[in-house]
Amino acid sequence: MKLSLDAQKYLFDAKGIGTLCPDDADIKLAEIMKDWRTMDKVDVGIIGTPFDTSVMYRPGCRFGPESIRSNGLIFSNIYEPGLDCDLNGLQIADFGNIDVVYTDVLETHRRVELVLSEIIKAGVTPLVLGGDHGTTYPHVKSLLNNLEGNVGVIMFDGHLDVRTDHHGMISSGTPFRRLMEEPERNPLNPKNLVEIGINGWLASKKYGDFCKEQGITVIPAREVHKRSIEDVVKQALEIAGDGTEAIWISFDIDGLDLAYAPGTCAPNPGGLTAYQALEAIWMIGQHPLCRGMDLLEVSPPWDIQNLTSITAGALAMQFIGATKKRIYG
Repeated sequence: MKLSLDAQKYLFDAKGIGTLCPDDADIKLAEIMKDWRTMDKVDVGIIGTPFDTSVMYRPGCRFGPESIRSNGLIFSNIYEPGLDCDLNGLQIADFGNIDVVYTDVLETHRRVELVLSEIIKAGVTPLVLGGDHGTTYPHVKSLLNNLEGNVGVIMFDGHLDVRTDHHGMISSGTPFRRLMEEPERNPLNPKNLVEIGINGWLASKKYGDFCKEQGITVIPAREVHKRSIEDVVKQALEIAGDGTEAIWISFDIDGLDLAYAPGTCAPNPGGLTAYQALEAIWMIGQHPLCRGMDLLEVSPPWDIQNLTSITAGALAMQFIGATKKRIYG
């Protein structure tokens, strides 16, 4: 496949990683990935956005993409016995990292939108490794650029992320407010936004009231624990898919309990479990409207023995497996 020269100039290749001990019966993801430049078709494309300039607290998630790749993703086996899912036959490539500008949020977002728009236009389902949650704005805009209608978003997070700008500054807490107030085309309809896992003393009554006024569906972690994750996801899919052409998954790792994700900007006691998250991604990723996912705010400098990167890698693999199921059955 081909990308324009404008898009290519903003892409850096991911670091090559060896396969340790080769075994024909024990195949790793790295062994089935190919160079996208040589492929006629790419089903799933991994893209890194190593950017954390708009994080308000505990930066470090700019190192997330490489840590997720090397600690939890590339060395994963391509078969999951519990799901009976085998990734053989899936056309998967790593497009590397986008060349971000650490001192310029808007220029970085412009570059991300340009590159991702072309990747999506080529028929690729993107799996974006971040990076801070602010980049969800250009991620979703890239999908909207390839649609006539609108998009539904299912977001996993400990926070609401509908803040107004801080002194005119775009932060990791503003992406969904920005998408809803998008002036150019197809603003995100708040009635198609579902926020799952909001938890703890991490939010604000002002923004909670705003979500209620706008018709955003908020399902706190406490409610998820009391209900089943399957029931919650069914509700989320109905809402996000109501009248939309596509669904985007946005997964901020701080939506998980800190036992599973200590290495993040805002560790979260009482958040979702790894099991709940894996089941949710498996269900949503198979939905006919699902067209991409971002996985954000893994912050290696704050991690413990790479636990958060390993968890994120498992979530990424779950999405890749669900996409294989969606495309090939």
